[in-house]
Amino acid sequence: MAKLQAFGLSRIAALAAIAGLAIYRLAPHLPNLTPVGAMFVLGGLYLGTGWAWIAAPFAGLFVSDVILNLAYDGHPIHAGRVFDYLAFAVVAAIARVLAERPLGWKLGAVAAAPVIFFLISNFGVWLSGGALLNAPPYPKTLEGLSECYAAALPFFRGTLIGDWLFGALGLGVLEVMRRREVRAAAVAA
Repeated sequence: MAKLQAFGLSRIAALAAIAGLAIYRLAPHLPNLTPVGAMFVLGGLYLGTGWAWIAAPFAGLFVSDVILNLAYDGHPIHAGRVFDYLAFAVVAAIARVLAERPLGWKLGAVAAAPVIFFLISNFGVWLSGGALLNAPPYPKTLEGLSECYAAALPFFRGTLIGDWLFGALGLGVLEVMRRREVRAAAVAA
């Protein structure tokens, strides 16, 4: 138990939360109501300064993506997801920067995660021409970009709810755990 406490119970809980959220993606759920952005926020906020803050959420995303993709079309990886992965890396990096800030900043990371994902991932859809089969590509104009973002709005609600709900819940639990660890360390010192 001493080794676990030295690693940090809040870090272990963050890893468990990320694993649980990745598994949640595999279960039936409402369209786009998945907490992928929340995985990256929690990783950035609670997994320290080593590589775990980015590696753990990407491992959860990659494994769940491969399983979902194989079930969907038999292809384990889709090149079109590169902008999605870039968006999640940005979310994690912002959370990492805010990890030692007050709670309000951390809540800001939770609030911003789905917005960042929406903007970057749909920019990628526009840049690549569009994601729908048999649909004409979006024109490479501001009007085409606006059309792409407008077409993505129906999917945004689930992303907002999933990231905000799971991110806020995870943040609340992990923040309480971290503060208890800090207090216990101060008493022990």
